[in-house]
Amino acid sequence: MDSLSFSRVCRIHHVSPLTMSDFDQSNHRTDGVIFLGKKLSFAKKQDRQGLTTTSVASPWQVTAPSLEKPTTPGVNTHVAWTSIRQERWEGELLVQGEIPLWLKGTYLRNGPGLWHIEDYNFRHLFDGYATLVKLHFENGRLIAGHRQIESEAYKAARKNKKICFREFSEVPKYENFMAYVGDLAKLLSGASLTDNANTGVVKLGDGRVVCLTETQKGSLVIDPTSLETLGRFEYSDSLGGLIHSAHPIVTESEFLTLLPDLVNPGYLVVRMEPGTNERKVIGRVNCRGGPAPGWVHSFPVTEHYIIVPEMPLRYCAQNLLRAEPTPLYKFEWHPESKAFIHVMCKASGKIVTSVEVPLFVTFHFINAYEEKDEDGRVTSVIADCCEHNADTTILDKLRLQNLRSFMGEDVLPDARVGRFTIPLDGSSNGKLEAALDPDEHGRGMDMCSINPAILGKKYRYAYACGAQRPCNFPNTLTKLDLVKKKAKNWHDKGAVPSEPFFVARPGATEEDDGVVISLISEKNGSGYALLLDGSTFEEIARAKLPYGLPYGLHGCWVPKK
Repeated sequence: MDSLSFSRVCRIHHVSPLTMSDFDQSNHRTDGVIFLGKKLSFAKKQDRQGLTTTSVASPWQVTAPSLEKPTTPGVNTHVAWTSIRQERWEGELLVQGEIPLWLKGTYLRNGPGLWHIEDYNFRHLFDGYATLVKLHFENGRLIAGHRQIESEAYKAARKNKKICFREFSEVPKYENFMAYVGDLAKLLSGASLTDNANTGVVKLGDGRVVCLTETQKGSLVIDPTSLETLGRFEYSDSLGGLIHSAHPIVTESEFLTLLPDLVNPGYLVVRMEPGTNERKVIGRVNCRGGPAPGWVHSFPVTEHYIIVPEMPLRYCAQNLLRAEPTPLYKFEWHPESKAFIHVMCKASGKIVTSVEVPLFVTFHFINAYEEKDEDGRVTSVIADCCEHNADTTILDKLRLQNLRSFMGEDVLPDARVGRFTIPLDGSSNGKLEAALDPDEHGRGMDMCSINPAILGKKYRYAYACGAQRPCNFPNTLTKLDLVKKKAKNWHDKGAVPSEPFFVARPGATEEDDGVVISLISEKNGSGYALLLDGSTFEEIARAKLPYGLPYGLHGCWVPKK
């Protein structure tokens, strides 16, 4: 293995649970719920709008030590950018409206939730220690909870009262030069990189639930009911490497991801089958430009192809070694290296085409599909993404200082649904254009989801976060109709919604037949869980949380067995 490979870890690092008592699931009763030794009774009533409300008869329970840090005087800090108040909480929520009875399962949302250690404030949104949130739906009722993911990075920071691993923009504070040199040695082996799994959460085909981030060591298995951290997901192969795509493609039958090669610029495309921890190589893509591979936070697939984007925002080994961050953090912008899209056959691993495309910046791809002619032959691949008009300043806009200091000016960089058209006729160039007028969604676009049944297939609808300006961050939920090229938008003034997650109704035949789930952080410090009808995009239910939660990133759905 090369010098940038991980040291093999020979055992699973079991993470001890928090010291609070676990919730006894056997205490739930049909006439109420036993919670922390107290029985809660419920009664239904009608509010002024005729929406059904379930009343909770006891106060919220505090179940963990406080983590909250007082807001800095003179700074109007939105709860979305404020550290979580406590390590763990769980309780049943008062529901206004009607939760569909078919909705049975747990929505999990991962994201950074703790942005300080002692008196030290972190720099960037992506630095925060992971907070996992759950919304469990059953029989029209909703039980919510959250818990800190107990990564080694989080536990070490709590114990030592300082940052101990390299985060997105943060590095440990060194006592002397030799300590810095020692940390560099650990970086080459991957030992000093964080395992703070604060980006996404996926349910594998075998039922295991794994939280993920950009580092391979930041793959942690969790219990979707208790939210307990069970241990590190150990890859049993010898592929090595430090990083991978934070957004693998996960279905009931496979797990696909990209492993950037920082030594010989390129990407390994790998597959892992359910029930195993072994990744097997499908093929390799060599980069066509630049000193390093482009950042691959996510990538799309079609029915027969894996789409590998090569963005001119490229990994930078020198920036990884720095003690202080640069404006682009772990990356460098290389427009002279150009941008490319590579198409690989899933079955053979062969490169079908590799085309130059206009410069682009994206965190998240939405979906991709194959266009066919009248004879059924594939003529091109279409790949859609949340594209930031090749503007890298979006990374710096996500510094916490910028997010917390919003004074009403319109500073969110424009974004669009970027649609790549990748010809398969041997042409050397592909196209990139807006899939619909960006004004339809306020020129804000990120945090997307689709009906998973149409992954890799021709589709019509997507759900994302858009903008109602002026703003400094996406502040609406939007339903995109990519056929009619229109958008429906949901907005709550002053609120910050998280990713809209679509859950299809069992047995549905229409693409948008289901519900959209989002967690909303309000300007007044409160928050609530929101359900929208996937078809009409009208609100069908909401449930107020005991306190506002910090902004979160990505989620998954764990259906009830």
